Amino acid sequence: MLRRHAKFDEIIGVTGSAGKSTTTRLIHAILASRNVSHVGAGINTPNGICKRFLKKPRNARIWIQEISGHESEAMKAALSFVRPTVGVVTRIGMDHISYYRSPEAIAEAKGQLVEALPEDGFAILNADDPLVASMADKTKAKVVRFGSGPDADIRLVSWSSGYPERLVLRIRAGDQAVDITTRFLGERWITSVMAAFATAIALGVAPEEAAEMIGRVEPERFKDDVYVYSGVTFIADTYKAPYWTVESSIDIVAAAKAPRKLFLFGTLSDYRGAARKRYTTAARAALDVADLVIFYGCHAERPRRLKSEYPGRLFSFEEFDALMAFLKQTLRQDDLIYIKASGADHLERVVLEYEKPISCYVSRCGRLYMCNHCRHLYRGDR
Repeated sequence: MLRRHAKFDEIIGVTGSAGKSTTTRLIHAILASRNVSHVGAGINTPNGICKRFLKKPRNARIWIQEISGHESEAMKAALSFVRPTVGVVTRIGMDHISYYRSPEAIAEAKGQLVEALPEDGFAILNADDPLVASMADKTKAKVVRFGSGPDADIRLVSWSSGYPERLVLRIRAGDQAVDITTRFLGERWITSVMAAFATAIALGVAPEEAAEMIGRVEPERFKDDVYVYSGVTFIADTYKAPYWTVESSIDIVAAAKAPRKLFLFGTLSDYRGAARKRYTTAARAALDVADLVIFYGCHAERPRRLKSEYPGRLFSFEEFDALMAFLKQTLRQDDLIYIKASGADHLERVVLEYEKPISCYVSRCGRLYMCNHCRHLYRGDR
C-alpha cells in the first residue's frame, strides 16, 4: 500500500556484478544536493528493499536503489516493487557463477532491469563490457553508454591511480572534458565513477557539478579503503572476494608506492575448477608484486607447494591468533599491507586490532556481518 501511493520524479535502479553499492552512493551524492532522495545502497534483496523503503523520507523525490541479481526471481520481484525509470548496469563478472553457470546467464538476469524501463526512461550501460552493451537491444528507453571506446556517449579519456595518489579521471561528455579527482584507489572503481557521472548527465546535472560531488565521496568501509596505524598502511578489501577480482586487487598493490608490500588473502569465492589451482595462481600473481604473501583460513594451505620456490616469502595460517601473532612480529614502519578476503573470514579485524586492540580472535564464528558492527569484537574469546 505504501509503495502504491509513493510518487517520485525519478527512480534509479543499479545492478551489476561489482560496484553496485558504490555507484548507488555516488549517484545519491550527486542528486541529493538537488532534491530530497531515498537511497538503498548495500540493501539489494526484495525483502531488504521493502524494509528500507519504510524508512524513506516522506518528501523524497528521487529514489536510488541497488538491486541484486543473485537469483533471477529475486531480480524480478525487486523490479516489480521498485519500478525504475532509470536503469544502470555496471559490469558482468563471475559472482553467483555456481547458480547461473555462465556469464551470459548472469547478464540475462541483470538485463531484466533494462527490460523493465519505460520508453521515456534512461538505460545507462557500460560500453566496454559486451554483455552489458548488448542490453541496449532489450529496451525502448534512451540508451546512454559510458566507457573508453569511440561509441561511448560519456568517454574515458585518461586515468591514473597509485597509492598514495587516488584515482583521477578525465572524462569527455560531448564536447566538454572534465577532470574528476576521487578518493578511490585503483582502476576497478572507474566503472562506478563513470556510471554515476553518466547518470547525472542524463538527468541534466552539469558536468562540473557532478565531478565536484563525486570527489567528496569516500570509499565504503572495507572496500579498498585506507588506514594508517603505527606507520603501517592498511588497504582493506574484506567485504567479498570473488576470484575474478583478484587481478584488479593485485593491480592496486603493483601501482602502490611503499618500501615493502605485503598481500594477505582470505577465502576466495565464485570460481570454477579446482581450488588448489586457483589459489596457486593467485599466490604467484601476488608474489610478483608483493614482498610477502600470506594466506589465511580453511584454504590457507592450497598454494603450499610454492613455498620451496619462494622461500621466506609465502606463509599460511589457518587460525586467526596465529595470523595476528605473525603480523605483529612482521609488520614494520612504512609497510603497506593489502587485505583481500570474503566477509566470512572477518579479516577486517586486522585493521581494527591496530585501531584499538580487540578481544575476539575466533577463527570461524559464522556471523554474516562485518566485525565493526559486532558486540563481541571487544569482549569475545581471545
